[in-house]
This record gives sequence, C-alpha cells and structure tokens, in this order.
Amino acid sequence: MRLMPAPTHAPARPPDAYRVLAGRSRQALLGALLRAERPMDATEAGRAVGLHRNTARVQLDVLRSAGLVRRFPEERASRGRPRMLYEAATTAADLLGAAERAASEAGDRAGYRDLARLLAAQLAERSDAAAAAVRAGRRWAAALDEHPLPAGPLPPGRAAEALAGVLARLGFAPEPDRSGSQILLHRCPFADVARESRAVVCGIHLGMLKATAERLDSPLQIEGLDPFVVEEPSLCVVRLAGADGGRR
Repeated sequence: MRLMPAPTHAPARPPDAYRVLAGRSRQALLGALLRAERPMDATEAGRAVGLHRNTARVQLDVLRSAGLVRRFPEERASRGRPRMLYEAATTAADLLGAAERAASEAGDRAGYRDLARLLAAQLAERSDAAAAAVRAGRRWAAALDEHPLPAGPLPPGRAAEALAGVLARLGFAPEPDRSGSQILLHRCPFADVARESRAVVCGIHLGMLKATAERLDSPLQIEGLDPFVVEEPSLCVVRLAGADGGRR
C-alpha cells in the first residue's frame, strides 16, 4: 500500500493591521492602551472600555497578531503565575496614518472616525506633535507602494499629476492647477477630525506628500499645505516648488 505524503500547510499569514483596526472593540482597547501609556492586563483594559476580561483578551490577542500590541509576562518577585500584560506596539501618529489608509481602502470611513479622533487627540498632547505627525506621514507614504509611481525623469507638471493620482486614490478629490504651482484638494477624508486636530492630521498629510514627492525623479518639491483655505465647500491647497509653469 502506497502512503500518500502528508499535506503541508503554509504558515498562517498575519492579519492585515488595517482590517484589524476596523473592529470597534479593538479600536477601543488600543485607544485605552495608548491613553494609559503603561502596560495593562486584559482585566484592566477590558474594564476601561466596558468589555469582559475574556472578550478583551481575545481582542487584544488579535491586535497582537497584527503587530499592533505587545504581550509579555509581568515581572514579579513573589510566587505564582504572573499576569500577562499588553502595551501598544506603535505610536498614535503611525496608527492615525494606518487608520486613514484603512478608511480610504474601505470606502466607508465612518468606522474609522472615532479611532482617528482618539489618536489625533492623544498625539496632540505631545510637545512635538507636529513633527511626529510629519514623520508618521513619511512612514505612511512607504506603505502606499502597491500603486507604483512613474519611473524615469519627470518634468514638474507630470510629477504633479503623479502626486494627484496618489491623492485621488486616498479620496482627496485633487485638481492640479494649470500653472503647476499647486494642487487643489476639494475633499478631506478626515475633515471633521482635521478641524479639531489640524497640526496632527494635516501634518501627517504633509509628511506623506513630501516623502512621495522625494521618491519621484523630478525637481518638484512640496512647499507646504494650506488647510481649509475655504471652509464650505472644503478646499485645501498643496503648494509646489520647482514648477515649470506648465505641464509637459
């Protein structure tokens, strides 16, 4: 009798962090860890958001499997089984960028607004909030590689169009102007949160734009981002430097 080889199974793929962030309970638990700024066990974390410790433990382990939370045993001198503690494995700024990307991919952004508001408020309390937001935006840009940027030297006008393409996929409704000196943004996917925490949310967008422009083989540079130059309807302006006065 010929024995068939045992089937092999590919290792389980870690869940996508952006999809993990879609769960409201997981958003709440992650927010509790960020606010606490110290490790907590499942009982503490669950109590902070109104979940039973067993439910909290399951959701925390989902966050851990996605790399968003770390788990480790409590250091203790006494005998007995140590508590398992959890802490956020990344910063509020990076998570805000992840939440924005998740929202743009999901199409329905309502499920991410509460998380974005919580993360932005937590980050805004830091003394270096604006700089941290720009750094997070730069890291966010590196996560947008599934849509390759144009290769080869680009005149500024074409580079502006490439930037507009990235912004369009993220839901900003961009419009490069004829001079090539600016891109008008007719929509902000997180306008309500940006109005509350402008330095944080707009800083992340600015960092993402700067890093994306630097990856293009072009003299085009991001000079600045002017948020809400018109409130209703919403209009923000990306200012460009190195423009050639027209598209080629």
